[in-house]
Order: sequence, then structure tokens, then C-alpha cells
Amino acid sequence: MSILDLLYFIILGVNLMVSIVVKAQWKHFYYIYFLMTMGVEIVTLYFHGLQRLYNFLDIFSMVFFYFLFRESLVYKRIVKGITMSMVIFSIYLMAVSKTSYSIYTGIVFCLYSIFLSLNWFHSMIASTESETLRITDRGLFWISSSLLMWSVFYLFRMTPMYWFNNRDTEFLYTLKYIFQIATIISYGLFLKGLTRKQL
Repeated sequence: MSILDLLYFIILGVNLMVSIVVKAQWKHFYYIYFLMTMGVEIVTLYFHGLQRLYNFLDIFSMVFFYFLFRESLVYKRIVKGITMSMVIFSIYLMAVSKTSYSIYTGIVFCLYSIFLSLNWFHSMIASTESETLRITDRGLFWISSSLLMWSVFYLFRMTPMYWFNNRDTEFLYTLKYIFQIATIISYGLFLKGLTRKQL
């Protein structure tokens, strides 16, 4: 296990602990998300043949973040329809995949996360209600930023992965390290969101 892997598990564990310790966050069920994520990471670390668990995690995450964001979004029916469509599409992609992990469910999850985050930012900008809180005082600001950052770097790393694997493996490893650092930072942003009292 590399230093970056260790840092990743530490920041993931801290997020899990905070989601359990801070009672105000219990109603948002963050601890379930982090337990699922931590569980998949630990299992796949020791059992490489179970990489498909990441596909289930992608689908679970789409559903989880939909319920987390749904009350704060505009065009709720459209978002609900898109969510259901992407979940069904991801299940289909996973079912027809001939590999242990379908990269396509990860791409769908990333596109969904970007859509959800930008929708939330749009809803904050378009809101006509008098705002007593700064946007940075809201937990979803940091969580949206975390999802955006992670998703962009995931797409940047995974989309051209097979092409670089055949032409420039050294750069592929560089992308891997960049993605690991981005993941650690994104969970740092998520952690800051967990410390906000207002969703």
C-alpha cells in the first residue's frame, strides 16, 4: 500500500467517523454512504476478483446523492426522471459487461454527479429567497464541489485509459497519481461539508 493509498483510507475513515459522531448529520445518512464506500474499498483491496462491487457502489451513490440533493434542486421532476434513467442504464451496462468492472457505470455516475452538482449551484443562484447564509456555509456547497472535482478527474483518468495503456503507460501512471491526489482533496472538501450545520 502506497502513502497515497494510506492517506486515502485515512481521509475516508475520518469522514466516516465525523458522519457518525456529529448527530446533526445522522438524518442525512452519510454514515451509510461512507460505510458502503469503505466496505467496498477494503473488500476489493484483498479480493481483486470482486471489482464489480464498484459498479454497485456507483449505482448506490447515484441514488444516495439524489435523495441528499433533491429538496434543494430546481426542476425536481426532470432530475428524478434523469436519475431513474441513469440508474437503469447503469444496471444494463453492468449486466452486459464482460469485464469484472464496467468503466461505463463509473462514467455514467460521473456525468450524473456533474449534472447534479451544477443543478444545485444553479438552484442557489436562481433562488429568489432572501439568503441569510453565505453559500460556503452550506454543506452542499462543499459536497457539490467535491463531486465536481472527483468526477472531472475520474473522466480525465479513465476515459483515455485504454488508449494510453497501449501508447504511453508512463503517462497513464502519472494520471493515476494525479487522480489519487484529487480523490484525497475531494474527500477533504466533503469533510468540510460534513462540519457545516446547514445542508
